[in-house]
Amino acid sequence: MKVVMIGAGYVGLVSGACFAEFGATVTCVDVIEEKIDALQRGVMPIYEPGLDQLVEKNVEAGRLNFSTALASEVPSADIIFIAVGTPTRRGDGHADLTYVYEAAKAIAEHLDGYTVVVNKSTVPVGTAAQVARIISEANPSVDFSVASNPEFLREGAAIGDFMRPDRVVLGVEDERAERVLRDLYRPINLIEAPILVTNWESAELTKYAANAFLATKISFINEIANLCEAVGADVHAVAKGMGLDGRIGKKFLHPGPGYGGSCFPKDTLALIRIAQENETPSRIVESVVEV
Repeated sequence: MKVVMIGAGYVGLVSGACFAEFGATVTCVDVIEEKIDALQRGVMPIYEPGLDQLVEKNVEAGRLNFSTALASEVPSADIIFIAVGTPTRRGDGHADLTYVYEAAKAIAEHLDGYTVVVNKSTVPVGTAAQVARIISEANPSVDFSVASNPEFLREGAAIGDFMRPDRVVLGVEDERAERVLRDLYRPINLIEAPILVTNWESAELTKYAANAFLATKISFINEIANLCEAVGADVHAVAKGMGLDGRIGKKFLHPGPGYGGSCFPKDTLALIRIAQENETPSRIVESVVEV
């Protein structure tokens, strides 16, 4: 199976290397020539434990390649992943989808034969439908499907998270796309990791909802920490007592400076924005952001 990964950043590079480890032939494409040159020399643009060895292994096996030439890679692809950045625009919570839509237009120009185009980037509800419209309008005769396959990787544990995930979420609108993606993820199925198949919108919203809930746990335990200090309680004991409840779980119940990183801040803002655009209250998430 031939996979093209558009974007050789954190998500694209880790995903591409892991798909190659699964046995697919993968080409990671990026417009930044310096990044591709470095990858071809074995120099990683990011640090992730075990990534350099995984890349080296699959490059030597001929399953992983790097290129700036999207036009020459798309026609032979079975699956094309869009794994480009979706930064917050102007800090208002709106995800900037410029790179996603540019990738869709570039893909449309060179598609040849049935191909599944997959959003791997974290994107608002409705993006898969818009990508499908862009491709259809640019190339009306092409045979393709669009899917949403959000990633749930933790920095520092990304390879393990990819190889042994809690779940794989596939947002599809037709059986052909589902079959192709299930085939790609067959090694995951062999370890009995659940594969959730749903529609585009549900898959897109799942990523935002999951990150917002984790951010909520962090903000909640920090509020409890303040209360513990006021009444003389031990927040670590309280957190342990909460976490031993199977309905709650112990993860993300560690008091500290609050949530941060590259995902939680922008994803909580984006979820609020989605709710506002659909005239749906999101008071809990708004409170989490304020905390």
